[in-house]
Amino acid sequence: MSTRCRPDCIPLDRSVCLIDSDHITVRPSRSSVLVPLLGLLAGAACFASLVLWLGALPFALVVLLVLVAIAVIPLSGMGLVYSLGGASVVADRAKGSVVWQQGLLGLGVGTREVVPFSKIAQMAVGETTRERLRGQQQDVAQWEITLVKAGGRRLKVGAVTVPRSLAQEGLERARGVAGAIAEMAGAPLSLPERRRRRGRRRLAPARA
Repeated sequence: MSTRCRPDCIPLDRSVCLIDSDHITVRPSRSSVLVPLLGLLAGAACFASLVLWLGALPFALVVLLVLVAIAVIPLSGMGLVYSLGGASVVADRAKGSVVWQQGLLGLGVGTREVVPFSKIAQMAVGETTRERLRGQQQDVAQWEITLVKAGGRRLKVGAVTVPRSLAQEGLERARGVAGAIAEMAGAPLSLPERRRRRGRRRLAPARA
């Protein structure tokens, strides 16, 4: 039975997963550009205030504006670059590995973890929502996508959080990401037990 569910782009929590034949990339969603963009605008406003009203501003305010501009503009600029072109997790078929980026200063510089395909015990999808939240007015379901190494260490790839009424849709999105990495790495895919039983019931008539 194929476990693939592979659109080109799968939305996750605060990120998206882009899938093609050679790479699977988890990167920031386009909406993540808003925060660094606002930071750049705030830094530019501080700089413009210094240029236009330097002689009229109190010395303490001038120092504060300089410090804010110096701190905010570079960090926001790097954050904007990361939001537009950075990645947090990359699976590469040619290199045969899954890489977690460090995310240094929001830029995704450097490597935090490298897992060769041969060291992947399984890709797992599990629900992390606490039982006590079920049935409440703001009920949600959260599915976490995890890479499990041969030694048992678990590394988070991403998560999907949806209203409880859309739990099945959220599971399919999480399954799409986990299944794509599992297929590329040649690793098993572990799904919630209830999901596996339903899948077997649906397939039973087809095997008869």
